Amino acid sequence: MSGWDRIRSFMAPTPTLLRFMLLGLVVRLLLAPWTSFPYDTYPFYGAAVGTLAGIGPYGNVLYTYPPLFSVMMYPLFALLSLFMDPAEFGVFLPSMVEVSRATGMLVPFVTSPPFNLVMKLPLIMGDLLVGLTLFRTMNRWSGREAGERAFLVWFLNPLVIFISSIHGQFDVLAAYCALLGVLAFMDRQYLFSGAVLGIGVLLKIFPAYLVVALSIALLLDMIKDMRQGEILRALRPSLLFVAGGVLSLLSVLPFLMGSSSFLDYIFRRGTYSSVGGMNIWFVSPLFSSMGDGGGGEAGIPFGTILLIAGIVITVTASLILLRKGRERGRLLLTCTATMALVLVTQSMTNPQYMIWLFPFLILTSAEQPRMVRKVYALTLIGLLYLFSLQSGFVFIYPLAQYVGWPSVEFLNGGIEAYFIGTGLQRAMILSALGGLGCVVLITILQPIRSDLMENALERLRKWRGPHAQ
Repeated sequence: MSGWDRIRSFMAPTPTLLRFMLLGLVVRLLLAPWTSFPYDTYPFYGAAVGTLAGIGPYGNVLYTYPPLFSVMMYPLFALLSLFMDPAEFGVFLPSMVEVSRATGMLVPFVTSPPFNLVMKLPLIMGDLLVGLTLFRTMNRWSGREAGERAFLVWFLNPLVIFISSIHGQFDVLAAYCALLGVLAFMDRQYLFSGAVLGIGVLLKIFPAYLVVALSIALLLDMIKDMRQGEILRALRPSLLFVAGGVLSLLSVLPFLMGSSSFLDYIFRRGTYSSVGGMNIWFVSPLFSSMGDGGGGEAGIPFGTILLIAGIVITVTASLILLRKGRERGRLLLTCTATMALVLVTQSMTNPQYMIWLFPFLILTSAEQPRMVRKVYALTLIGLLYLFSLQSGFVFIYPLAQYVGWPSVEFLNGGIEAYFIGTGLQRAMILSALGGLGCVVLITILQPIRSDLMENALERLRKWRGPHAQ
């Protein structure tokens, strides 16, 4: 088989997959240049120009993520800077100042279509890689039809498309590392698993919870082997896993050695205090609105406490689920439950965080088909939540600024009217959607017979049966 045939076999293993892939790519590439979420995109802009200027991504105190995404983006923006001045990567808009002050979730700065496209291309590639990995895994486990269905559920998922190609958040890259790391762990490729999960942690913090869960699995195996007197066999998997994690640091080592501002990131993350979203803190927007008239979403600074609590919960859940063995289904269920528990209990659960969970839900659906319905429900709730924050107008500022339709002033007026005019009603909608999302996440942890969502759907089907006749 030639090199081209191998690439084609990897990228488009079936005609059905190729059609889904082309449709998903066309939609993403049409949306990517003309959309963004200015509040989140501005830190990426600051990291890009800061790195190009030699002060690193943390030098301007805007970028609040682990360093690897900035390191990955540097060559792309360096290449873009050969064709356009970095000063043209975005534009400050004085007309947005008032609406930015009113909402507290907007900045008067709009990034250009070339910047948006370059920033989102790795995210689109991440979507594709996750989809192909899901296809190949499900194809191996349950056959070609199941693999194609898994790819479709992921790659044409509206929330997945929205987060990568409109919102412009890079959660999918960390989700890909988490997925790849867990699958490698199942295949006992511990060095590769540790390295990939380590890279995931350098993108987003959440794969660290999976590292904890998988470490519990290794610990239980180690204890079992040591009781049988096989010390070298007991230590080898753990040593390889740790070595892989250490190797992942090589991806950012030059940056860490050349940047004196990385510690600032560490200290800032420890004081992160926003509360709310699709978790047990879902009433936070309502309390905030009643307390200060619907201003910012800041909460009390207890993020570090919840981080420690999340680790304790992960350890406890892993010990319970893995005490009887670590076969594929149980290990996958442990990782799925870990992600669901983290999302339910952490201080802030934004809709884009569902991307962390979706690949594991899709894989779990091989044995529990109900998990696909969780993906559908969380997708709908997540999209409604995003549009309820400041209305959908907030995502099309690049189109308004660089095409002229609709006008920036029109978007400003629409957002301000929605945000200020709805007040308490908006907060109630956000809290209701957050509560629904929290309930769906909790049902992932429930046994099938006591699944609240499945029981509700079954009652609905029984009710519709007689009425449909």
